Amino acid sequence: MTTLVRRVGLAVGAALALAVGSFAPTAHADSMDPTPGRFVLQPSGLPHGFTCQSIAANPAAFVHANPKLVPNNFACLPDNAAFQNFVSELGFAIAPTAFHPARTTGFGGFNFSFEASYTKINQDAADVNGTQYWHAGTQGAQNPNTGNGSATNTAPDSIIQVYSMKARKGLPLGFEITGDLSYIANTVMWTAGADIRWALMEGFRTGWPAYLPDVSVGGGVRTLTGTSQFSLTTVGIDAQISKPITLADTSVITPYVGYQRLYIFGHSSTVSLAPNTDPLKQCYSNQNPSAPAILPNGQPNCGNIPGTSTTNNGAFNNDVTFNQVRTNRHRGIVGLNYRYEILYLAGQFLMDLTPPNAENPPLSTATGASQPRQWTISLEAGVYF
Repeated sequence: MTTLVRRVGLAVGAALALAVGSFAPTAHADSMDPTPGRFVLQPSGLPHGFTCQSIAANPAAFVHANPKLVPNNFACLPDNAAFQNFVSELGFAIAPTAFHPARTTGFGGFNFSFEASYTKINQDAADVNGTQYWHAGTQGAQNPNTGNGSATNTAPDSIIQVYSMKARKGLPLGFEITGDLSYIANTVMWTAGADIRWALMEGFRTGWPAYLPDVSVGGGVRTLTGTSQFSLTTVGIDAQISKPITLADTSVITPYVGYQRLYIFGHSSTVSLAPNTDPLKQCYSNQNPSAPAILPNGQPNCGNIPGTSTTNNGAFNNDVTFNQVRTNRHRGIVGLNYRYEILYLAGQFLMDLTPPNAENPPLSTATGASQPRQWTISLEAGVYF
């Protein structure tokens, strides 16, 4: 009994060491938090020296410099390609990893583990409009005096780090379920999700079927939390083949290969492309004090831009929603796990099998070439009962 307790302690200690060590790099607080409000395209015909954001902040200055132009006609435009690339690469990083061999824990079996996954992103890549979407789309270093982020992230991470706690439970008839809770390093974002799979040949342990590899099919879902600017959900459907190899009657090593079809669903909330301008403040800045603040139809009663008859409501035009993201990816899986009594260790490599723009044209550069393929390296440690 003492030996068993000691081994449990060593196993749990190893898992905790992995988790604590993995969380250590998060000292750069929130530098990778998303800022989709920076995915901006300037409107056509914009006079030199002005941006849509500067017009929103000071429409009177624009009118005085360009008396024949209407500032409300120069609203910011959303860079939907940048949003698509950003959400698709982030979705690749948080998606279910299918990090397991084909054989389940077995009826009554249980596995609790910590997982660390490291996903390559194209941190310096630009979309078809030339926007470096990881530079524009993440907060960057904060000013220690003001607490504000920079205008762009000059050095975004090249690796997205995701640290997870997982619990797998075997069920009758070769089924298994998994619960997952994950943290994304250098952000305030978390993911939660679950998996289910079925080992088709579970239970065939004698006779000629015992020589066949294990085969399983399954699926999982992960949902992002921690940002109000967009929602992101990923769904993975996978198939795997593995074969356990017993070593000295005390441990088992199991190599496996697999395939996953990944679906990424992203939805934008209303985002301001001129976040430093308050549309309501602009609206009321020149209003007649005797006029009602709200019109009968419920809309704000905006004043006019000084010296003009143009209503000062153009800043509202900078509130947009990006096009929804629907990305499909083919991913290959190669992994290896090791089990010694109740100690469980594993490693896995996962990557795109086809170029990202094969089914998703917006995932391209300004030259029309595909964005580079992504990959994920995962490590896992835990206990197996």
